[in-house]
Amino acid sequence: MPVLQITTLIPGRTPAQVLDYCLEGVNFPKIFPGRVTLLSNIDLSNLRIEAGRQFRFRHWMFNFIPADWTVVIREVGEHHFIDEMLKGPMAAFRHEHRVETGEGGTLYTDHVTYSAFGGALTEALLVNAYMRRIFEARHRNMLRLLA
Repeated sequence: MPVLQITTLIPGRTPAQVLDYCLEGVNFPKIFPGRVTLLSNIDLSNLRIEAGRQFRFRHWMFNFIPADWTVVIREVGEHHFIDEMLKGPMAAFRHEHRVETGEGGTLYTDHVTYSAFGGALTEALLVNAYMRRIFEARHRNMLRLLA
């Protein structure tokens, strides 16, 4: 199963501030790269991400292919939270968001394990590069929003 891990230093912010920002539902579409549409009847402005909560959303892959996701928050801790796909465009998808103290700020890490339908060939031809682009854009968004 492929693993993607990207870490970015967010200057001037504590780990608690960065994690808190990520746990506020209203920030989900701001952080998420590309077009995303909620499919659940959820008011993001009044939502705190917590263990056990499920979300449905549509992510427009390559800006024109609709991919519906159902995810669950598996765990929320002092320095991380984990979401996992229950239904969607991948055979498997697990995403851990981690924060830790870094020099002058917070190290924010996305650690993602996934597998594509179609296996290693599909991953090599399409999915791996797409995942890297999406998560690099996520980190650019985090920097823009929090630095």
